[in-house]
Amino acid sequence: MQVHLVNFQILNRQPIDAAAYQADYEKWLDGGRKPEARPVLANYLTGPPIPPDPDEALSYKDTFKSYPETVTRIIIQEFSPPTDTIASIPGSGTELPATYVHHCHILEHEDDDLMRPWTIVGHGDHGGDTQGDGYSHGHGHGHGH
Repeated sequence: MQVHLVNFQILNRQPIDAAAYQADYEKWLDGGRKPEARPVLANYLTGPPIPPDPDEALSYKDTFKSYPETVTRIIIQEFSPPTDTIASIPGSGTELPATYVHHCHILEHEDDDLMRPWTIVGHGDHGGDTQGDGYSHGHGHGHGH
């Protein structure tokens, strides 16, 4: 997975019952997508957090390995997105909340433009966490979030 705009560190990984989560998520999609009925990812975790791999520990990254049936948590230092014009491109700056993308580097996914948004919010603004469980939600291909 690649997160655009920032470097980050791997916090940990945690196993998840991906098949059960996907089944319940698909039932939620088919059942009208009622916000209160959306499956909460944290309820599907099956084991304790696992530290980063040795080649990841204490390293700053812009990509990470996303293992099957595993949630990967990353730490992004606080930053302010660029608000001024970037590289003389009109309208290229932003205001908060700002939307950027992360995506999978599996070529078939990348070729199909499978991108997922993530939202940068200011202090006290919780608009980016629509599920309320503190996780960013991946594109559902069973290889992590």
